[in-house]
Amino acid sequence: MGAGAYYPLFADLHGRRCVVVGGGTVAQRKATTLLDYGAAITVVSPTATRRLLAYARRGRVRYLARAFRPADLRGAWLVYAATDDPRINKLVYRTATRLRLFTNVVDQKPLCSFIAPAIVKRGDLVIAISTGGMSPAVAKRLRRELAAHVGADYARLLKLLGSLRGVAKSRLPGSQARKRYFDRLVGGRVFALVRAGKTSAARREALALLDEHDNHG
Repeated sequence: MGAGAYYPLFADLHGRRCVVVGGGTVAQRKATTLLDYGAAITVVSPTATRRLLAYARRGRVRYLARAFRPADLRGAWLVYAATDDPRINKLVYRTATRLRLFTNVVDQKPLCSFIAPAIVKRGDLVIAISTGGMSPAVAKRLRRELAAHVGADYARLLKLLGSLRGVAKSRLPGSQARKRYFDRLVGGRVFALVRAGKTSAARREALALLDEHDNHG
C-alpha cells in the first residue's frame, strides 16, 4: 500500500467512544491525544501508567484493569492497540475489522485501517502530516519545521474570521463576494494587525472592509 492510498480525514470524536488497548507509555500518549479532542475513552489493560491511572481517578477515562475481551469494542468508533503482546494486538484488529471500526495497531502497518498523523495545533487550526506510514521520522521533522513557522497569530486570525462569518453572510449574500472579502482579510492589513497583536484594530479594519465590499456589492 503506497502513501497515496490513505484518504486524509478530520474526524469529530467529541463524546464518541474510543478504546485504547494497552496501558504503557504509548497507550498513554494515544489516550492523551484523544482527550484533547473530547473523546470518551476506555483503556483496557491489566496494568497502566501512573498518568493513565490519574486520568481514571479524575474520571477522564474509563479504565478496565484486565485483559482485553472482544466485547470491549462494542459501541466504539475508533480503536488503538498498543500492547507488547502480538496475539492481543491481532485479536483487537480482527475484532475491530469484523465490527467495521477504524483501528490502529501501533507500529504494525498491516494491522491498521487508519494511521495517525503528526499534528501541529494552533487553536482551531490543525495541520496533519502523514508519510503514509513510510517514515514517522520525516513526519516529525516536518512537524517541528511547521511548528516553528506557524504561530499563535494564525489561531487569533481564525478566531477573528469565525466571528465575522455571520455578519458577512448577512451582508454579502453571494458566495463569491464573501470569498473575495475573506481572501482580502487573510492577504492584507488585517492579518498584519493580528500578527502585531492588535486584534481590536484588526477587527475594526475588517468591519471597514466589509462596509466597502457591501457598498460595492
